[in-house]
Amino acid sequence: MTDITLYDHKSSICSQMARLALCEKGLSFTRRQIDIMDTNEQFEPWYMALNPKAVVPTLQMGNEVVTDTIRIVHRLQQMDGPDLSGDATMASWLKDIMALHYGVLMYRKRLEADGTAPQIVARGTFLTELAAKRPDAAETLATRIEGNKRFQDLLRDPEGVQTHLDATRDLIDRMASSLVDQPYLAGDTHSLADCFATAAIARFTIHGLQGWWADTALEDYYARMKQRPSFQAAQVVDTGTERDL
Repeated sequence: MTDITLYDHKSSICSQMARLALCEKGLSFTRRQIDIMDTNEQFEPWYMALNPKAVVPTLQMGNEVVTDTIRIVHRLQQMDGPDLSGDATMASWLKDIMALHYGVLMYRKRLEADGTAPQIVARGTFLTELAAKRPDAAETLATRIEGNKRFQDLLRDPEGVQTHLDATRDLIDRMASSLVDQPYLAGDTHSLADCFATAAIARFTIHGLQGWWADTALEDYYARMKQRPSFQAAQVVDTGTERDL
């Protein structure tokens, strides 16, 4: 079998989704952790040659490189191992879970009086300085700088923040409703949708949102997902505080 390498970061929610899919498929893989926090290793030229957007995760299988979390898990589904295809709702679950603004959940409680988040301001400064040093990465860095500015503007807008919180609550409610009559998110068997949902609920737990699904089918579901061998094997993070992310 072709050697599989996953370039990831421990607490990255997308990395956890990919690791869960790898573990559920029973695939042997090597992890190469990318320091996206302290050394900003994702912007190193060697990594951007693999992933021009400078994000994690990246999947490498021999000479094949796959980026984008949804594309990664669909590629893994094509490999030998348990079928994680789920029912006809799976694709929409993947899209909806990925569509949430997890950054809003993380930084909404870290705002200064003027609505700015010091970490996001510092990130903007870093990206601008890096762009001056790395003309080879000008397009990627320009996109990231603009995205960082939009994020700062969003965090200053209470209504915008609330819109994203409402979207999170709506997704949680829909997941809970779907689990009333079936054991898994996309039907009667564990699927890629459950890999995504498990990582998302773990992140919601760190943000203290457990009350949003208390005494619902989602509470029992998450307890069952935590008992699966993949939860520990994939090193899903649902303890600690927002400061640990």
